[in-house]
Amino acid sequence: MATHSQVRTFARLVESVWFAALPRIRKFLWLSAGMFSAATFAMAMVGVLLYGRVDGLATSFLAGTVSAALFGLASIFRFGPDAA
Repeated sequence: MATHSQVRTFARLVESVWFAALPRIRKFLWLSAGMFSAATFAMAMVGVLLYGRVDGLATSFLAGTVSAALFGLASIFRFGPDAA
């Protein structure tokens, strides 16, 4: 059975790992939302320009708009880096 000091040491370890990983998770969410929205809009335009078809344009535009809104929301709440 673990002693009280061992439990406190483990709790401190978990807390330090969580606080070290949290900024990286926030930055990943910020960056992935921005990159997904840019890629979605670009792929929709490539499909229109190369193939002349607008079949999947509405869903790509909707996905890009939602992702861009999440990127904007993440930027407002400063999930990304401070220099951006």
